[in-house]
Amino acid sequence: MNYRNCLVAILYIVSLSATQTHAAAETLSLRDAIRLTLDNNPEFRTYQLRHDAIAGELVTADQRPALRISTEIENVLGTGDLNWFHGTELTFSLSQIIEFGGKRALRTNTVSQRQNLLSTEQQVLELDMLSLTTTRYIELAAAEEMQRLLVRATQLATEIFEAVSEQVVAGRAPQAELARAAAALALAELAEQSSAFDINTARIKLSSLWGVLKPEFTTAEANLLQIEELTDINVLLQKLEQNPAIQVFASAGRLREAELREARSKRQANIEVGAGIRHLAELNDTALLFQASIPLSSKRRASGAITTARANLLRVDAERQTALLSLKAHLLSLGQQRQLAVNEFTTLQNLVLPHLENALEATRTAFESGRYSYLELSAAQKELLDGELSLIQAASRAHLLRVEIERLSGESYPELNSINREAPGAFSAGISQ
Repeated sequence: MNYRNCLVAILYIVSLSATQTHAAAETLSLRDAIRLTLDNNPEFRTYQLRHDAIAGELVTADQRPALRISTEIENVLGTGDLNWFHGTELTFSLSQIIEFGGKRALRTNTVSQRQNLLSTEQQVLELDMLSLTTTRYIELAAAEEMQRLLVRATQLATEIFEAVSEQVVAGRAPQAELARAAAALALAELAEQSSAFDINTARIKLSSLWGVLKPEFTTAEANLLQIEELTDINVLLQKLEQNPAIQVFASAGRLREAELREARSKRQANIEVGAGIRHLAELNDTALLFQASIPLSSKRRASGAITTARANLLRVDAERQTALLSLKAHLLSLGQQRQLAVNEFTTLQNLVLPHLENALEATRTAFESGRYSYLELSAAQKELLDGELSLIQAASRAHLLRVEIERLSGESYPELNSINREAPGAFSAGISQ
């Protein structure tokens, strides 16, 4: 459907290449992950069945009241002059209920509004699934970035072990430092091996969204360590009502209005009219029959349904205002959290890590000249690795918070039509190639 294609085009995560078009490739782009989820997630299939069910209700609601055929026999098996069938009266009639107040049109409109509400709820699910797919894609990218860090940690541990070995052989360091370096190297190798299991778990969690538990792709096609600018939070607050979660209330309001109009139409009574023929056995004659009936107290009987429908309509508006206020507060909080994550990422990348790299290099030089011990070298290495770990965590938080912010704000929805006309390779996102 067009809505799904638009959702794929507007996802925030960074400039991903569209060269891979299916999950069987070695790398998986975010675009393909979203398409696979939207096309194959089992939860979407239930919505099609629900749409079909409402379509059946619409057919039923659009039907006129059925014609009624009736027969009646009187004065059978009496006594005296009416014994047996001598005085029998046999009647056949055909009747039809005539609806007033536009009940049929109002009835079908109510069902149509239910169909529209279901479509909006499906959009909410699609947006949630888009957000969940993106989140798990980021988690996979973070696990892969973590593995690269652990590979580097193993390389550093290997270099330190070799440097300590040289110092021990030269008699400038005790044997105990070599044992510590060997233990640190073993732990680094173990952590590197464990990271492969974390990546596999993240891959399965991602592919399970489209019903695959043995994914064929191996890596995510993304650069976690590039943070894109976010639209000003005040602008996002103004666009908050474009979120399908808020649009649901608009659809629900239209449904409640339709229900209220339908309830009011019941104040005007329907009339049942009919005609038939009656045979009188006693006279051996046949005559035409006309009839009409109308229920009494229709307005009073409809008052309860009108009161209920009016209360339901007013409740929708109250619930919408409550939800909108809650989303605005949550959006402001998320904006502040993301700004903190971005500030932390920038500080680590531009200030902290360069100093720690220089400190490690200086400590290594001092160690090789015999001025520092293994403990100083190990501490400098740990500080650098901890800094790089914090960088990965800050980048992950920034990306995940942006996913949630854009899910809440729905900022790209007014541009859906124009984005849908873009070329298949055009894709704007937030994790860079």
